[in-house]
Amino acid sequence: MGSTTPPGESPAADPLTRFQSITQDVLDSAEHSCGVEVLETNLERALELLRRNPDRQSQFEAELVALIDSMREGVVELVSFVMHELRWPAVEEAISRRISAPLRDVSHLRLYEAMLEAFSDSWRDRDLYARFEAEGRQEP
Repeated sequence: MGSTTPPGESPAADPLTRFQSITQDVLDSAEHSCGVEVLETNLERALELLRRNPDRQSQFEAELVALIDSMREGVVELVSFVMHELRWPAVEEAISRRISAPLRDVSHLRLYEAMLEAFSDSWRDRDLYARFEAEGRQEP
């Protein structure tokens, strides 16, 4: 009898394969919905996986940079969400290079800027996500 576990979701599956599966879930959801609420569960799963596997950081960075170049629906949300927490310099540098490269598609410039802003404590879109919304409301 075959496994009923979705591909890439087995706890024994390679972390990179699991990340790719979660990423695909985010991109598919973003393609068929509006708003980050629908994405947040999978964004949290992605963040947790990245945190649990620091030995795979360079592989995850390569995946994130490849996503940046694809610019599919959901990429800005995924990269922004996980990088606001992790702030990996290699991903930040890759985004910065795309902003400064004069031959890049200028229609993507605002999207690159939005992702780069997530590396800041003052990221303006942070309150769109439940994880960060509570942090923004400080008791006097």
